[in-house]
Amino acid sequence: MALTQSLDTLSAQPASKQVQHSNVIPFPSTRSLLFVTLPRPHLRALLHSPLGVYVINTETVRGEVRVQLDIAREDLDFTLHTLLTTLPAATIGALKRRVGHPGAR
Repeated sequence: MALTQSLDTLSAQPASKQVQHSNVIPFPSTRSLLFVTLPRPHLRALLHSPLGVYVINTETVRGEVRVQLDIAREDLDFTLHTLLTTLPAATIGALKRRVGHPGAR
């Protein structure tokens, strides 16, 4: 019965007085593009690895696959470590700051 009474008192307040306070302020993380080149047969291994979620573009050029990974700067260490252990035949290319990423306004 006490629970019902407390719910009734909460719902009786007007919507303008129901204010939620939060001390968490979201900051968008800086995103980067990492370019990787790998032999075509290794693309499947990359896509099925934990790095598969970062792949935003693939392009086949002369039997090799050029892959763009969209990663957060704080994930760079994990990404490089996983690339080196999962795909030692991959060539790690340039790392560029991503100016506009999905969801940015």
